[in-house]
Amino acid sequence: MNATTAAMRPSLAGDAGQGRGPGIVVAAVAVVGVALLTVGILWALSIGSEQISWSSVVHSWFSADSPADQIVRTIRLPRVLLAALVGANLAVSGAVMQAITANPIASPDIMGVNSGAAMVVVAAITIVPTMAGAPSILLAFGGAAAAGITVMVLAGMGTGKVSPVRLALAGVTASTLLVSLTQVLVIFHENDTQSVLFWLVGGVNFAQWHDIGTVLPWTAAGLLVALALAKSLNILALGEDMARGLGQHVERTRAFGAAVVIVLCGASVAVAGPIAFIGLIAPHITRKLVGSNYLRVLPVSMLVGAVLTVYADIGSRYVNPPFEVPTGVVTALVGAPIFIYLARRQKVTR
Repeated sequence: MNATTAAMRPSLAGDAGQGRGPGIVVAAVAVVGVALLTVGILWALSIGSEQISWSSVVHSWFSADSPADQIVRTIRLPRVLLAALVGANLAVSGAVMQAITANPIASPDIMGVNSGAAMVVVAAITIVPTMAGAPSILLAFGGAAAAGITVMVLAGMGTGKVSPVRLALAGVTASTLLVSLTQVLVIFHENDTQSVLFWLVGGVNFAQWHDIGTVLPWTAAGLLVALALAKSLNILALGEDMARGLGQHVERTRAFGAAVVIVLCGASVAVAGPIAFIGLIAPHITRKLVGSNYLRVLPVSMLVGAVLTVYADIGSRYVNPPFEVPTGVVTALVGAPIFIYLARRQKVTR
């Protein structure tokens, strides 16, 4: 077991013994995170083709009298809220995926889950353009599930032969295939190429209140189930044999965890496209801040993921002003080097 994998194991005895210490750390992290998120939301609402002062942004929350109020309410507010929701979804799904696969470099995009959901959604957009909302989300769930199961089978999950590197290679292979199939769909449906290509990079640039209403119920359900699984994930992180010895139903925990990943990723991809690396980065940042106990990792990951995605969306507006790039471009630029660093730390040869 390498250092990165060991860092994922929760120190349950230490947490119980220290009590107040971890609580103070979590509270401090939460306060800083909420402050960063609040500043990010105000910043995101104030910038764009028309600069709006922070005081006017706050005023728009209580009034809709001026054009600036309408811009904030109808265009920028749904965008920043969707960014926060998608970031929380991807961060929690990444933390859960790392737990159920015992793989510190697992994330929905690396494991092909996002690519599977994206391919099916693109198929719906290009082949049946009238599909939108809940039907598209259900299709994304199916694509995410099929891709995740395929990757685990290719990696030998359940045979005792799987390793973090093997799982990552299987995920990259599946992602490459799924991206290629998605490109074929785009090529053969040129009328929708521009909007689909922009969506495929991942972003919340064209968010609407309808998107919030579409993703919110699935987000709430997925996050609640994930939080309910926290204690089971702690036990699973101690090792499969020990978990079974403690009476845990390992397969059931993994099944519920996989369902959480599928729901959160499918909902996010359906409304924002496959935004990369948030599911990898946020859980690692969280463990550095609050340790490896999933009772803390999951709620803090929600906050960290929301903060990262909101600021990535802000950064996307400064890359090539006055034009905007998809949010996924910024997360990829930041996340790719981090993934390479984490992959190089794996001391696995098989």
